[in-house]
Amino acid sequence: MKKYISLIFISAVISVSCNQPSKETIAEKIVPIDITVMPVRSELMKVSALSPAELKDDSVFTDGSIPASWNIAGISNVKGLKLFIKQLQQWVITNDKEMLASAVQFPLNNTIKTKEGLISNYDAVFTKEVKLSLATTNFSQLFRNARGVMLDAGKIWLAQKGNNFKIIAINYSAEK
Repeated sequence: MKKYISLIFISAVISVSCNQPSKETIAEKIVPIDITVMPVRSELMKVSALSPAELKDDSVFTDGSIPASWNIAGISNVKGLKLFIKQLQQWVITNDKEMLASAVQFPLNNTIKTKEGLISNYDAVFTKEVKLSLATTNFSQLFRNARGVMLDAGKIWLAQKGNNFKIIAINYSAEK
C-alpha cells in the first residue's frame, strides 16, 4: 500500500512540475564568470561558470539558524571559495590525485603527512562517502566558523590560507 501511495505522490509531483513553464531560459540560469581561482600551486585554474543558485549567499540556513560571517571563517573571497569547491568537484570526478593533493594543507588529520602520502592513500582518504559529500555541496548553505568552512557535517573542512584555499581536514573512515 505504501508503495502505491509513494508512486501516486511521485507521479503527482512530476505531473505538476512538468506543467509549470519556466520563465527563464537555460542561458539565463547560468551566469558566465571568468574568474581565476586562487592559485593552489604555481599555475592558475579556471572555472568558467557558477549558476545563480551557486552564487546565492545564505542569510539563514534551512534549519533556521543564522550562519557566522565569512570573516569569522577567515574567508575574504566567497566567490573564489565557491569556485575552489567547484574545481575540487571536477578533480574528484576525474580522480586528479595530483591536483587534489596540491589543494591540501599537510599534515592531513595527523595521519597523512605529505602530498605523496595522500596520493598513495588516495582511495582510503577520498572514499565514496567523501566524494559524495563534495559532489552534493549546497553552495548557499556553507557552514562556517573560526575553524573554516565545513562541508557535509564535517566530512571536509576548507580554509583560506593567504590568497589560497586549502582542504584542511577530511574526516574519512575505512569503507567495508
